[in-house]
Amino acid sequence: MKRSIVLLNLLLIAILGAGSYELRRRWLEARAREASLLAVKAIPVPSSPQSNQIAAPAPQKLQSVQYFEVAERFLFSRDRNPNVVIERKPEPPPKVMPNFPSVFGVMDIGMGPTVFMSVDRASQQGYKLGDKIGEFTLVAANQKEITFEWEGKPITKALDDLRAKPHETAAAQAPIERMNSNINNAPPPAPIQRPPENVRPAPGVDIGGGRRGCLPGDSSPAGTVADGYKKVSTNYAFGPICYWESSR
Repeated sequence: MKRSIVLLNLLLIAILGAGSYELRRRWLEARAREASLLAVKAIPVPSSPQSNQIAAPAPQKLQSVQYFEVAERFLFSRDRNPNVVIERKPEPPPKVMPNFPSVFGVMDIGMGPTVFMSVDRASQQGYKLGDKIGEFTLVAANQKEITFEWEGKPITKALDDLRAKPHETAAAQAPIERMNSNINNAPPPAPIQRPPENVRPAPGVDIGGGRRGCLPGDSSPAGTVADGYKKVSTNYAFGPICYWESSR
């Protein structure tokens, strides 16, 4: 057994030695071949005089026009149209400016102008600068012209052009005249019924909290006691307050 192991070891050593020798031999051959290739010098090729005089033509630049035919004859889409149609949405019609309000007059007492105007041409109202009347905004006003703002644009109109017509002024005054006529034709007010005098001191109806109110015409002084209640009367800025509270 021991002898076979020794023989096997000797065989392995012989194989390693042969392999090492073969590797070294190939390495030496590669170095020799490399040295022989590096030792060869390149021989320059003489150039002919004609090749130096005639220069090669420069390549032409590509232009997009040359591809039109390719785009029109695209095989995968025979119905292709090279003319592209861009559809645009129709623009909305311009907004129509509404009628200007009717002006009845301009008043300025040192606190800025107040313009009396009407939209429905029936009832008038005072407007300050910056107020809106319909779709317009009052920007400036004087005794000659008025400036409105509509859709972000200033519009100046002469006061005479905006004055209310006579029939519009009459229509605006009609509600006031009807109110005055109603007041004049109203029946006279009913006479004020005064409470009877010399009413016997006594508590009135229950007003909550164990208190009772005072009867009309009760002129008894504060502190009067009647039916188990004591009268309390106090004067405030808004008038006297009178009630009866339990004296028990």
